[in-house]
Amino acid sequence: MPKGKYNHDKIKGQRSPNWKGGKTMQETYIRIWCPTHPHSKGGYVAEHRLVMEKHLGRTLLPTEIVHHINQNHQDNRIENLMLFENGGTHRNFHKHHLPKEDLKGGKK
Repeated sequence: MPKGKYNHDKIKGQRSPNWKGGKTMQETYIRIWCPTHPHSKGGYVAEHRLVMEKHLGRTLLPTEIVHHINQNHQDNRIENLMLFENGGTHRNFHKHHLPKEDLKGGKK
């Protein structure tokens, strides 16, 4: 590696020069630095899943889906979250409870 150049991708957590307190955005979801979590990806876990786990007092199964009732993925208040046992039950909920435009990614 050339002098003065660093591979920041390999430095994780608080030691990284890109550290922003353990919170980051990935797509439209807030991710929290939690490298010891059994289902972390790259050391991060989706905040809405952590909120639901705290509420339930257990770790979520990888197949369980946490749904945002108001469809705002940054609104991780427990009263805005619903738990589905798997992707099929979550898709079925969308199929029967949301306008068809929302399913296609169109406007409300």
